[in-house]
Amino acid sequence: MSHEDWIFELKSRIKRNRRLASIIFHLTDLLYLNLNERNRFLRSFPPGARLLNLGAGFRSSPPGFLAVDREPYPDLGLRADLTDLPVLDGTIDGILCEMVLEHVPNPLAAAEEFYRVLRPGGRLYVAVPFLWPYHASPHDYWRWTSSGVERVLGRFEKIDAGVSGGPTTALINVLHEWLAMVLSFNVDLAYRLLYLTLMPVLFPLKLLDVVVARHRHAAKIAALFHFHGRKPGGGLAP
Repeated sequence: MSHEDWIFELKSRIKRNRRLASIIFHLTDLLYLNLNERNRFLRSFPPGARLLNLGAGFRSSPPGFLAVDREPYPDLGLRADLTDLPVLDGTIDGILCEMVLEHVPNPLAAAEEFYRVLRPGGRLYVAVPFLWPYHASPHDYWRWTSSGVERVLGRFEKIDAGVSGGPTTALINVLHEWLAMVLSFNVDLAYRLLYLTLMPVLFPLKLLDVVVARHRHAAKIAALFHFHGRKPGGGLAP
């Protein structure tokens, strides 16, 4: 089994305990990522809006969002492939899709499906990786620059796009993998132990991105990008 496989298996074990997985998410991602536009997107829909969280995975979906995933996670609202959603054309008001498209073999087909199911004026918020290590779920295919994600979602009118995971996050993620790899001297058990040991040691450094991610050149070496877009037509204001 490769080291990517054992990390995937470890994540799978954690994901089976939804409460633990949600706690880890709230204690990590919410501390160092720029989620301002995401939060604005989530708060912008009126009660009763038809909302999908695509590729929801193990985490609890935001209030009002139906959890959709290909895998049978607990409390899933709908099990479906992102490139073939069992949803009528033009019936959805909002789509949330975070750190998912890199695991989809055909992200362009998924983007077309998002466009199809959104009603005119409907909106989506997508987060994708740029400089981020390989992470199987169960596979990992793609990475995007800031202009790349806008091209994939080119049929949508851009409301906002930018850095959600900054340069420090990218640096620490790579350093984490590099140290575990080099210091393990190609011994797999040592690699695993170092990987887990280094995680709490290096993680606090990501908090520097609260400042660094605001730099005018941060997008050149960012970890993650977000895109908030609108399907032309209609009148759903953000």
